Amino acid sequence: MAPDERRRALIEATRPLLLEHGDAVSTRQIAAAAGVAEGTIFRVFDSKEDLVHATVLDTLTENDLPQQLAALPPDADLTTTVTAVVAKLTAHITRIRTLVVLLHSQGQHLATPRPPAHDKDHDTAPDASPRCERPDPTAVHARVRDAVAATLTPHADALRVTPQHAASALVALTFGSTHTFSGDAGLADPATLADLLLHGTRKDA
Repeated sequence: MAPDERRRALIEATRPLLLEHGDAVSTRQIAAAAGVAEGTIFRVFDSKEDLVHATVLDTLTENDLPQQLAALPPDADLTTTVTAVVAKLTAHITRIRTLVVLLHSQGQHLATPRPPAHDKDHDTAPDASPRCERPDPTAVHARVRDAVAATLTPHADALRVTPQHAASALVALTFGSTHTFSGDAGLADPATLADLLLHGTRKDA
């Protein structure tokens, strides 16, 4: 297996294990999930911490939220669509927040990590620069907002604002309602949050 393929397999195997076990996940568990020998991890990454860091960065930059939103039923009504978007967006935000908190608990931060370890099965290490760049938060947010806007575009005639503005409001409200400190458990139900976004807080709205 080529170095890039090994790296991808390890990251994909690590992500759900981190969400389930946190920092307690072992390299043995990761290797078993990836279908490789445990020593393979250390031919691609210097340590488990480097693998965790790479997994968090990958989750931020290579998320599949746009594909998930694009797969929503195109003939659903606006309320159903917004409720589904809120549910998927909440899961996406929770996943990222969980992994970032885990990273910080290890004393690491979202800075550019060290290049991946030299793969001993190959003469040269893979080019690390594109995958090691710290993601631009503005660009990450824009991709999410644009994906939500695209999902709302078929319902543009039913909106008082543009799909882009509606998407910005939806993302901001979902992010705020799920925040660790300022969030509101009363808005945890996607249908409740969707209703608030679509109809506001006034009884006669």
